[in-house]
Amino acid sequence: MSKVVVKNSDFDNLPEAISGIFEELNIDLKGKSVLIKPNFAASVGPVKSAITDPRVVKAVLDECLKQTDNVVIGENPGNMDTGAMHCIEASGMLELASDYYENISKEAEFVDIGSKIIPNAFLSKKISSVDYVINIPKMKTHVLTGVSCCVKNLFGYVVGAIKSRYHLESKSAKGLTQFFIDLYKYKTPYLNIIDAIYAMEGGGPTHGDTRHVGKIIGCTNGVEGDAVITKMMDWEPRHIHGLVMAHDQGLGEIDIDKIDVVGDFEVLPEFKRPPTFDKIHTEFNPYEEITKITPTIDESKCTVCQLCAEESCPADAIDFEPGYANINTDKCISCYCCVEFCPEAALSVEYQKDFYEIA
Repeated sequence: MSKVVVKNSDFDNLPEAISGIFEELNIDLKGKSVLIKPNFAASVGPVKSAITDPRVVKAVLDECLKQTDNVVIGENPGNMDTGAMHCIEASGMLELASDYYENISKEAEFVDIGSKIIPNAFLSKKISSVDYVINIPKMKTHVLTGVSCCVKNLFGYVVGAIKSRYHLESKSAKGLTQFFIDLYKYKTPYLNIIDAIYAMEGGGPTHGDTRHVGKIIGCTNGVEGDAVITKMMDWEPRHIHGLVMAHDQGLGEIDIDKIDVVGDFEVLPEFKRPPTFDKIHTEFNPYEEITKITPTIDESKCTVCQLCAEESCPADAIDFEPGYANINTDKCISCYCCVEFCPEAALSVEYQKDFYEIA
């Protein structure tokens, strides 16, 4: 049984909280090379709670530097090279620790990660070259996977826009989730620090609602960390298929009673679930049937920038008429990459009473 440490924290006592987690989990980095892997997947600032707050990353960096000077911060957002750095600049990370940030999108390689879903994955070379990865995900919901945290954040091992293509090649939500698990097994983080000072609820991972939680969570087992934050959302971990899959593959406990949870754990009242999982009849399985649900476009928000089609949609399901975008429902695979990467929040997945509430 591993330990998951939950600490009350805001930005004023963040260094003390991070230091306490390192101490409680006996983190030893002496003589090791370390990659700090946050979630900077969207071109938004930290105020939206879609990305890891850079102040959390800086606090982890400072704690690491007490033990080793061989530390870099790196992330692979959904766009290639200059697009990736645009996301990093928007995050505010360069203002806090530009000397330690490395554009790990620049050097990549195809790696056999032992996956039957994507046998040769296009990963940053930095992933395999460092001794340890410290994973710093955001606590948030996700319209496709239910929750997005420790395991899901490792999709960021994959370089650039090929992530969208892997949605298509995985063939299903279950296949894609198995790929996330395979990435976790390939390079399992040494430590996970979950940023839950502000979390995202509702229609995450990019355009949900910000919620102040006031927690920092540390764990060495990312599956168990994900189970804990799911329970904090007042959601049973066994209702998240990805957690069940990871547990069945021997990667961690998801029964909270079998996890050593210490500190300031609490269940958050009325934490909003994604519209794809909310108010669903108990016999309906959104994870299996989610590909029936096509995103909608708010034309009043759409600027016809075409990023949703050119850089996000792996199925070529979005085309354009003068002044507006159109989604081809026959081609759409409901990966929701367009929803995640739209800078204007013009695409969303709406709750559909006639579809979800089965008689």
